[in-house]
Amino acid sequence: MRRTVQTAFWNKTVSRADKVARLRAGLLASVLLIAPSSVFAATAQDMLSGVKIQKPDENSRMLVEADQMVYDYDHERVSAVGHVQIYYGDYTLQADKVTYDQKSARLIADGNVRITEPGGNVMTANYIDITEDFRTGFVRSLRVQTPEKARFAAEKAERRDDDVTIFDKGVYTTCEPCRDNPQKSPLWQIKASRIIYNSKDKMVYYKAAKFEFLGVPLLYTPYLAHPDPSRKRSSGFLAPRGGYNSDLGYYATPRYFWAPSDSYDITFSPTYYSKQGLMANATWRQHVGIGTYNVRIAGISQQDKSAFAGTSGYKDFRGAVESAGELNLSSKWKFGWDVSLLSDKLFLRDYKLIGDVEDKRSTLYLVGQGERNYFDARANYYNIMTDSLNQSEQAVVHPSIDYSAFSENPIAGGEGRIKINSTSITRDEISQTTVGGVTRTDGVSGTYNRTSVEASWKRKIIAPGGQVITPFTSLRGDVYWMPSQSGAPAALVDESIALRGMPTVGIDYRLPILISSGNTSHIIEPIAQVIASPNETHIGELPNDDSQSLIFDDTILFDPNKFSGYDRVEGGTRANIGFQYRMQMANGWSVNALAGRSIHLAGTNSFSTDDLTSTGLDSGLDKTRSDYVARVGVNSNKGIAAVARGRFDADTAELKFASVSASGTYDRYSGSIGYAYTDKRPSAGIDEVRQEITTAASIKFADFWSVGGSSQYDISGRGLVSGSLKLKYEDECFAVSLKYSQTRETYSDTTSDKTVMLQFDFKSLADGQLSYSRESN
Repeated sequence: MRRTVQTAFWNKTVSRADKVARLRAGLLASVLLIAPSSVFAATAQDMLSGVKIQKPDENSRMLVEADQMVYDYDHERVSAVGHVQIYYGDYTLQADKVTYDQKSARLIADGNVRITEPGGNVMTANYIDITEDFRTGFVRSLRVQTPEKARFAAEKAERRDDDVTIFDKGVYTTCEPCRDNPQKSPLWQIKASRIIYNSKDKMVYYKAAKFEFLGVPLLYTPYLAHPDPSRKRSSGFLAPRGGYNSDLGYYATPRYFWAPSDSYDITFSPTYYSKQGLMANATWRQHVGIGTYNVRIAGISQQDKSAFAGTSGYKDFRGAVESAGELNLSSKWKFGWDVSLLSDKLFLRDYKLIGDVEDKRSTLYLVGQGERNYFDARANYYNIMTDSLNQSEQAVVHPSIDYSAFSENPIAGGEGRIKINSTSITRDEISQTTVGGVTRTDGVSGTYNRTSVEASWKRKIIAPGGQVITPFTSLRGDVYWMPSQSGAPAALVDESIALRGMPTVGIDYRLPILISSGNTSHIIEPIAQVIASPNETHIGELPNDDSQSLIFDDTILFDPNKFSGYDRVEGGTRANIGFQYRMQMANGWSVNALAGRSIHLAGTNSFSTDDLTSTGLDSGLDKTRSDYVARVGVNSNKGIAAVARGRFDADTAELKFASVSASGTYDRYSGSIGYAYTDKRPSAGIDEVRQEITTAASIKFADFWSVGGSSQYDISGRGLVSGSLKLKYEDECFAVSLKYSQTRETYSDTTSDKTVMLQFDFKSLADGQLSYSRESN
């Protein structure tokens, strides 16, 4: 059977006359090499990654480069000799010599053999011998590197059938060979008398396997198996975990991952505690086509419940059921949940199944996203995880609905928008906090519903001289329905239905001035706003659940409504004035700054009138002329940045609030520091200054070695809130870290959790951790 093949041939060393004489031999060599070349590529790929490789297109052009082409007519052999490079399809073969034996139909590559495949696998060997039908073959002194950085080596490899490759005296590792001494043992490796690789199920099997670390044998097993690095999910045991906890005792956690299907899997993680017994723990994960979800179940019958005497954990059985998921209903809509059912508030924290948080929110949500509109509906239940808070005082949101839409076409040359929020809340008991003899009501008991609708419009106008004038207006209405308020403060309105309306008109004026000086540009921008609204009604007579947070700084200086939520709305007539400055230098450094204040012009000042939560009082806005706020920041655009914010008393310039943070990275050093200062707040019973400093730093003091730490320190008197120190080694195949941390529990000022944790990761093989934890007063 004849076939036409396109070839290209280049002989580097022979003369011009010899090239013509040997052209026929070169063409014949290319034709003879074309079939074995494709055979070899398929075989090597199957041996290394288990991916079935199709033959290159028979019309693909082959390029053979060599110092010499030699044709042995007597023995029917064709050889490419010296710096051989063969390009065929997406495959590349390099060797000192490549010979095709026509009688035995074998392709032999000898000396510094290197093959690069389309998938990225790189093979090196001293000698390769492959049959033409590529059913069987062997490779001597083979070394393989896959795209996942897994490396195989063997003295001989043999391929059987289509799916199984056998490596005799094989070695597996993900570590790179030492550059100075390639013969040196890698950091870790698995040696075996035989490695069997099944490309169909992508599994690697070992016989008489020996695990070595730093050249020292640590573990011997007659049998071992693990997935191919390209396989992301495979049933089997995971590395166990263990440690010690002062309340739980010594513990060990064997882990087994079971993946019976491509669509779901289960992880079993039972833990035995020497003081408390066996805790069952299993997690189910599933992909259902339009999304994913998971379910975790954990439970224990405690042997020594007295270890948790005086807390909610003092009971025989403790457990939890948790589930989270998200389903894409369409290209614009998704539904999700994250819910927990707990036997008691401290179970997850006591057994280290969750981080150091005060609550865990259970939520159901439905979200829709369009080009110019947005919808979000969610119900929330807060599982309290501190002894200092009462579950019955926490709000249950059922639900909160937000809708926002922008006008498709300009309205009077500007942009129109509508926002809707509807919230329904139930609280079993009134939530109150008393500090320094001052009592504030954080949440009322009973059920209340509020629906707010706001329509707004604004238009940006560029006037002569670069002036930027933005008129804006809005109209908002709120309806409160409070059918039952037993136990609520007497300040609340008596009616079950309350109405509130707030029209607003305003104008924003800015005049950016550009100044160029050499390689530096400056922009100075004076800003002035005037906002007019009627007085806020029902102040202190309506619940306030979502507008309790108010920090007056540069970020809200020019907001028409400086309250954070919907339960409060700013009224009266007010002017906001200030300026903004920006500098940009040619070397990448930039500076930005802003300063200003707010002036109450007419009507009732919303921030000087007390409500149930004292929001607004002592905020700096509760005066006719507010405190000054300012910000200055610098950025190198090369990893160094800092920003400082502050609020200063309107009369004395005394510091009332400050926030300073800086971070940077240089060479092997990185770090950050932050400082926060809050002045006294008599309206909330806080009669002392609060200060806190946070730090973090990391140093890479040698190749692969680094040390780092962080701290949070309360300068006002509580001392160290949290701190950690970590030593870490990490290279391409192995990572290990030793960390010490100390954390003051947020639900108990007298309890400190001290933990030492050792983590290790043999990459692509196994990871694990050991920890020692003790709580102290």
